[in-house]
Amino acid sequence: MCASTRLARPRRCGGGALFPGVIATQTRKQLMTRKPSRPTVATIARDLGISPATVSYALNDKPGVSAAMRERVVGHAHEVGWTPHSGAQALRRGRSGNIGLVLVRDPEEVSREPFYSAVTAGIESSTSVHGYELMIRFVRGGADAESDVFRTWSHQRRVDGVVLLDLAEDDHRPAVLEALTMDFAVLGHYSGPESFAKVMTAEADDARTVVEHIIERGYDGCIQLTGPAQYAHERRRLELLRSLCQEYRIPHSTASGPYTIDSGLAAFETSDLRLSSRPAVVASSDLIAIGALRGAQRRGVAVPEQLGLVSWDDSLIAELTVPSVTALARRPFEMGRLAGDLLVRQIEDAGTPRTELQVEPASLIIRESTGGF
Repeated sequence: MCASTRLARPRRCGGGALFPGVIATQTRKQLMTRKPSRPTVATIARDLGISPATVSYALNDKPGVSAAMRERVVGHAHEVGWTPHSGAQALRRGRSGNIGLVLVRDPEEVSREPFYSAVTAGIESSTSVHGYELMIRFVRGGADAESDVFRTWSHQRRVDGVVLLDLAEDDHRPAVLEALTMDFAVLGHYSGPESFAKVMTAEADDARTVVEHIIERGYDGCIQLTGPAQYAHERRRLELLRSLCQEYRIPHSTASGPYTIDSGLAAFETSDLRLSSRPAVVASSDLIAIGALRGAQRRGVAVPEQLGLVSWDDSLIAELTVPSVTALARRPFEMGRLAGDLLVRQIEDAGTPRTELQVEPASLIIRESTGGF
């Protein structure tokens, strides 16, 4: 290695000559190809020959600058591609600028689940408009592990609020968040004393739509395959369908399991198809429905002639499978978007009263699995 760093004359190092002119040329080329730095308040002020304070007032729409100057500054900022620094904005607001979402699920399982992907995209779409970043954490230890994440986030001031999914009947997460004074939004029918925003689905209307459809198509029994029984929305669906089947005097049976194809297959294989002369399966998700369809094919049961099949969630999977699956189009992206938007409003206006929204009843997309084409 050369000990000297002087470049006034060539030095031989490691058997070769080092020429300062070559280094100078390379340095100039590197400078010429270097990407321009991100425009800032300081660079805009330098470009326009004004003070940084004037630029800041103009960009933040504060008093102290004329309308003409504000227009000039904003126009130049747009021209050079200036965007506000989210971190700086968060500091000014006294917030982290992050929204949290914890999924007590296997990440690989969620990657195959269209409903959760759509909900997550909806949350991100609304929160990002307000300058917030969505932080997603996967845990496997249930609600207790999720609560531990909330406590860590609160202690480290990592998030300003969270969205809760898949609430249980005796869910303690809202109480944990209330104790941490952390804002949250609920996607579901949870009722509690805490202050939160809520987006509810029209499950009673959706359940009646499904039951009336299978009866209309000539099916005389209902085999309900639900998701995990600990979730409040699954228990609610079970109670609704069971009650409607009693109302229409058709038999009803049920089995539960995770939101996976294998789970749907296993639940179907344990179901008694002698429930009625021509039963219909109502599955809580498209993946469970696909599992049930595979089970029917294995047992040589013709769909829709001998068995009907309806999914509570619609997706491209339900549309493209053979036969295609009749499903409720519940617009999960819109649910997530509404939950994210309500949460941001609650974070930014502490005086906002508890807000509850109910989405419109889902549309039933009739496909081949119940005789539609």
